[in-house]
Amino acid sequence: MDIKIEKLKNSEIEITGSIAFEDLNKHREQAIKKVGAHLKIDGFREGKVPEKIIIEKIGEMAILNEMGELALQMAYPDIILGNKINPISSPQVSITKLANDNPMEFKIKLTVMPEITLPDYKNIAKKEMAKKEDSVEVTEEELKQTIEQIRKSQKHVKKDGEKVTEKDLEKDKDELPELTDELVKKIGDFKDVADFKTKLKENIKHEKEHRAKEKKRMEILNAIVKDSKIELPELLVEAELRKMLAEMNDNISRMGLQFDKYLESIKKTEDDLKKEWRPDAETRVKSQLVLSKISTEEKINPQEDEVQKNVDVIMAQYKDAKKENVDVYVRMMLTNEEVFKLLEDQK
Repeated sequence: MDIKIEKLKNSEIEITGSIAFEDLNKHREQAIKKVGAHLKIDGFREGKVPEKIIIEKIGEMAILNEMGELALQMAYPDIILGNKINPISSPQVSITKLANDNPMEFKIKLTVMPEITLPDYKNIAKKEMAKKEDSVEVTEEELKQTIEQIRKSQKHVKKDGEKVTEKDLEKDKDELPELTDELVKKIGDFKDVADFKTKLKENIKHEKEHRAKEKKRMEILNAIVKDSKIELPELLVEAELRKMLAEMNDNISRMGLQFDKYLESIKKTEDDLKKEWRPDAETRVKSQLVLSKISTEEKINPQEDEVQKNVDVIMAQYKDAKKENVDVYVRMMLTNEEVFKLLEDQK
């Protein structure tokens, strides 16, 4: 088999080649059976029509075309593996020349995993980690505001079995329940107001530390992406945009609204949103490609027992989810976490 591979833009390639007629002819018997399997001819049962009649009825060209498709199905894995091609899309296959006793010529177009040239990501991470950050503290004002939000949330909470009355709702809007030992015990596992404030302050600090950690991770990743060379496949950007639309649709639905009505209210179409979101979608795709590339370079793979544990947790929560999709998601998230830990260690 003679083939030629041409690189196109957007990480697409075009494979052209030919298959000798002798190799094509090996599939003739199977091709005849396939085209004749559902052929209905008076006097013959379906699938039992003689070969001669099938050829007369269907025509030699139809059989030849079927032979070509079968030959390409057989050859495709060898082409991909033999040339170390990493496709991320289904192939668009076309037969460009087909005639008896002649080689069959074909064309295959597909999107492949883009080539990624990483910068010195460890050195970039080291520089980012060396940048001085403000220490995480919880101010009295932050604590006061959070307590006020909690008091507001408890404004019309009644004892078990009691209902909120119209009189309750007509109360002064600025009237909030007093922060007492009784109230905080009702909210959660707190001994008294002092214990509540201590634990609340710890929780606020933990949340701020988490946000600071995520911010630092994004700064490291963005700096690496900025210096990386990536030919971004349009296929992946479109897939990310569809995912973003699905997420928004889901959020709107949870609010009890219809997505199309919501779009009407903001005077935008899905295409308008996709155009606005494209820069963000491209950044997301590049970021994940860089994380995947680093994991490959560093031979980072998640522990199988950790994967299974997380898959089981998610499947228990979302019973209708496809396990294979959950597995892919979990592996990606666990791998990303290990990559970030590696980058954070560059101090």
